[in-house]
Formats: sequence, structure tokens, C-alpha cells
Amino acid sequence: MANFELVTAADVQLMQALAQRVTATRPDLVNSDATYGEPAWNWGRGHADEGAGRPRRLWFSGGDLVAWGWASLPHRARRSDGSVKDVIGAYLAYQVHPTTPGWSTR
Repeated sequence: MANFELVTAADVQLMQALAQRVTATRPDLVNSDATYGEPAWNWGRGHADEGAGRPRRLWFSGGDLVAWGWASLPHRARRSDGSVKDVIGAYLAYQVHPTTPGWSTR
């Protein structure tokens, strides 16, 4: 994955604002990883577990965030008991505002 940045606390605030706009417009399109609280919870948990953070992309229209995506990549996680677990799966969390050009609910 080239040309990416890591999720920051400022990004989380932008993601939460997008979640509020999507919830107000089309609550049926809010996925469980993109509710108002989930970006903060998952970023904080991942930041504590993985250290540096997660790769992300943010898409803007004018000054408004209209879409985001972040990847949870395979990594080694240290547990509270000091043991280490290899997380071999990857996951993409995302949200797109439904009025974004090219977006379809089909």
C-alpha cells in the first residue's frame, strides 16, 4: 500500500463528524465500524495494541470529509500478560457519505 498516512486523533474527529452527517441523512447506511463512537474506540484500542497506528485514506469534497478507509493489517500484538499473539488477518473499515458522486446504495 503506497502513499498512505497513519490514523491520527485529528482524523478520528473528522470521521466522527462524517458519521454524524451520514446518521442524520441515511442512518440505514451506517455500518457498525463507522458509528460515531467506533472510530475513536478502534483507533485507541489499535493504537495501544499496535503502536504506530493504521494506514488510512481520507477523501474530501471542498473542506468536508466525504469518505474514509483504514486497514488493520497483520501484526504482532502484545497481551496484558506479556505474551505475544500474531494477528494474521487483515480488515478494511470504511464509510462513504451517500451523496458523494459515484456512490450507489445498490
